[in-house]
Parts: sequence; C-alpha cells; structure tokens
Amino acid sequence: MPYTRADLQCEAEEALESVWFVQRREVYARTEITFAVRLHLREDLFVQAFLGERSGALTFALIERGRRIFGMDREADEWHVHNYDAPDQHEMLLHGPGPRPLLAFLAHVEEILLAHSLL
Repeated sequence: MPYTRADLQCEAEEALESVWFVQRREVYARTEITFAVRLHLREDLFVQAFLGERSGALTFALIERGRRIFGMDREADEWHVHNYDAPDQHEMLLHGPGPRPLLAFLAHVEEILLAHSLL
C-alpha cells in the first residue's frame, strides 16, 4: 500500500506530541498531488517532509539556516541518504526507513542533533 498524505500528516502529528525536540508543526505546502510539512526544532532549524503522491517521491531534510545538512529521499522506489558530513552527495540505501519513514528519519536527526550539539 502506498504512503499517503494522511500517513505523513499522522506521523507529523505524532512527532509533535512525542518527539522531545519537535517544537512546532507547520503545513508548508499542499496541492492536490503534493504535501509538505515542517517540524520546527528551533528558530533556524527544522525538518521538512515532502510527498509527491503521483510520483511517489518522498523526501526528508534537516535544514539549518536555509541549507540542507542531512536528508533521506525516495525516488522511483529507491532510497538514498544525504549524510551530515556530505549533504550535497547521496549514497544509495539497500533498505528504506520502514513503514513509518518520518519517525525513522527523526531518530537519525536526534543522533545528529546530539552528536553535533545542534540544540
């Protein structure tokens, strides 16, 4: 079953309620075939999640001061990651983040936040 806008909205709500570093949720963009949400961590740091329902594209990015510093994307049913140390490059992943991809991405974000003292 494909991942839907309702799935992304549900995960974003759950993150707001249960992930300690998520301060605020903002629906950033919504069309008939796309949906994007931002989870704000502090003033200049947020996670953006984007779903293209027609294409199946699903992207997650940790953005600081307007630049992606970490990300994970699904394009054409293949996942890749933009590692913190090289966010402009991508590395293919053998397996995606599982049935709850936003929450899985946030677990990686937590590791980065703690390791690099970003909060």
